[in-house]
Amino acid sequence: LANHRQLAHVSTTPGRTQLLNMFSQPDGPTVMDLPGYGYAKVPAAMRGSWQQMIEGYLLNREGLQLIFTLIDGEIGPTKLDVGLLDWVRHHELPIQIVATKIDKVRPSKLAVRKEELANGCGVEQSEILWVSSSKGTGVDDMRAMIRRVG
Repeated sequence: LANHRQLAHVSTTPGRTQLLNMFSQPDGPTVMDLPGYGYAKVPAAMRGSWQQMIEGYLLNREGLQLIFTLIDGEIGPTKLDVGLLDWVRHHELPIQIVATKIDKVRPSKLAVRKEELANGCGVEQSEILWVSSSKGTGVDDMRAMIRRVG
């Protein structure tokens, strides 16, 4: 998103983000990277502390404009993803679903995948932003969305 490859350390192992990481954009908006929860191989106590940290941030953050919820577009929403979506909706927080890894979905399966993912998230297909960080698909759209809400 920042178009700066070494801005943050990226691990090949999912779930390595364990803190709130804030990135200020030159044109004003601030982006906060929160820990993932689905595939992190960490003790339950640590995962529980993340939940408190994330919920505290999202419920108490002044000026919160939009929550980007990243869902693996190749596998679709998990029970944890659906639980997060329910929680965000219950608290009436602004949300944008981002389906990642579009490049890993075969073109012949893409239409079905989009329908399944939208149904699993309880939204229309047009409400999902599909991205691929490796191919750059949808990244400019996500940047533009950040600028609009920032």
